[in-house]
Amino acid sequence: MSRAKHAPGVAAGILVIAVGLSVRFPITSVSPLLADIAQAYHLSAPGISVLSAIPVLLFGLASPLAPLLVSRLGLERAITVLLAALALATLLRPLSTPTLFIGTIIVGATIALLGILAPQIIRHALPRRGGFWTGIYTTSFGVSAAAGAAISVPLFHLLDDQVGAALAAWGIPLLIALGLVIGFAPRLGLGLSAGPQRGGAPAESILRARGLWAVTGFFGCQALIYFSLTAWLPTIAVDRGMEPGHAGLLLAWLSVAGLPASLLAPTLAARPRLRTGLIGGIAALSALGLIGLAFGPVPLAPLMVAVLGIAQSAAFGIAIALIVFTAPSVAQTASFSAISQGVGYAVAATGPLLLGLFAQAGIPWSVILVMLTVASLGELCFGIAGSRASQGPSRGAAPRPPSE
Repeated sequence: MSRAKHAPGVAAGILVIAVGLSVRFPITSVSPLLADIAQAYHLSAPGISVLSAIPVLLFGLASPLAPLLVSRLGLERAITVLLAALALATLLRPLSTPTLFIGTIIVGATIALLGILAPQIIRHALPRRGGFWTGIYTTSFGVSAAAGAAISVPLFHLLDDQVGAALAAWGIPLLIALGLVIGFAPRLGLGLSAGPQRGGAPAESILRARGLWAVTGFFGCQALIYFSLTAWLPTIAVDRGMEPGHAGLLLAWLSVAGLPASLLAPTLAARPRLRTGLIGGIAALSALGLIGLAFGPVPLAPLMVAVLGIAQSAAFGIAIALIVFTAPSVAQTASFSAISQGVGYAVAATGPLLLGLFAQAGIPWSVILVMLTVASLGELCFGIAGSRASQGPSRGAAPRPPSE
């Protein structure tokens, strides 16, 4: 009896971990191999820049499809189909140059949709321990990102420097995750009822919601810095004299160093009086890390990357918290989130593309990193405005996240 009672919770926990561990390494495993990919697939620098920007751009473009997908398939089936598409795209994208781009588009779209749908499992199947499982889910992102960055180059060498095989090999853990989802998803019994709630305010009303565009700006700035680093950090490190293997580890360190911050920042942000100070500290750390990476001695690069990892992980946690605390109502949280994340990711997609184009134009990476500090200033300005909006007169006490 007790075992049957807890079965949905166990299944939900396994699904949360399986999905969380699947949605970052398909991106971070590519960055350390960009030079090899360019050579193997005869891509120019602008072509590599476009390839790096595609996943983040799809994060923005695919987000509105999530409610439609759930309404048609149900939550469990939608996650299963998306994970199957992600695994298939990862396996097939190394076949040729066209499939490399088509597969990367599918990878970006499926990751975006999985990132939106997976938290629904927590809210519906794990409501009593929502905070704990949200932390587990967020942390699994960092673990996935670190694994992709750290293992990519050693795997490439293990497979006789065959870049196609190294890219396709990441489909294997995705197939394992798919097997877990197929095995455990039917035990949840959520079906169509787990989809996003309909109704709420009209679209034009949410577009005028207090703080929406400030939160969207903050989300976009922090995502622009993060995905710019994810795409180009190994290249920057090699340009400064690091070995490619060490450069890949540096990208992994960016994720690992930020894991504690990803857990702590949203908790602190639940206290309204701390939000503005946290945002100021995050923006300062971000600018410090970028400038230190640009001009500091190479041996200090791991320290600067750790500073950036802490800043970026905390910024992502604060961005999600601002969405929750600033949305006009519980019913409008999903719409508020879709706009702020969708537009924010679309803005962030310009980061990897512009950095690649600047580098192609001959601008030194040190100058490009200084230019990127403008996004840190954006974090500060948009973040303070979003923090003030989250403490508006209509809110009073800080609302609880929907997962609690």
